Amino acid sequence: MSDISLAVEGADDDEDDEEWEYVEFESITEADLLGSEWLVGTCYDKKPDKIDETWCRLARTEKNENIAVWGDNSEGKWSLDVASQYITISKNYVWGKQIWSCVVEDYYYLAGTVRSWSYLTAAAVEAQWQAKRLGADKEEAGIAPWFDEESELYATTEDEANSEEVESETASLPAADANPVTENASSLQE
Repeated sequence: MSDISLAVEGADDDEDDEEWEYVEFESITEADLLGSEWLVGTCYDKKPDKIDETWCRLARTEKNENIAVWGDNSEGKWSLDVASQYITISKNYVWGKQIWSCVVEDYYYLAGTVRSWSYLTAAAVEAQWQAKRLGADKEEAGIAPWFDEESELYATTEDEANSEEVESETASLPAADANPVTENASSLQE
């Protein structure tokens, strides 16, 4: 992995002297992904109770083309845009193509959406997917972000938690047509 330094402006804009803090983080390169194997779980919108599992190997041909070899003997291509850390992994079919894509935020885990198209249908998002790198040390990889309650990627904000509480309280209120004021008023008219 290659190191990139980012300059972050200081939080206090009132000061004449701007403070800068250098933050180092690691960026994934094609070399980091080349030869890696991933266990991929895909949950299609049409079958929400079933997760299709397979594996995918990110390889390179003798002609220097990135290819994806899937566990069901399918092939496709893969690419990584290093600047945006966006990966796409495709699977080719006679009738069209599926593309697994996401922003790479973890060296050991990936999660994103699956888009597909065919000669008869327009492109559409049809599934969500998660993957873990195979052959990695479990302690070094740590817990998957989708299981880690403290992960920024999947944590709910306090506002989201509060809105969920309000929704649950609202759901327990009586329906508008069961309003006691309306019921009393109608009984007075009779």
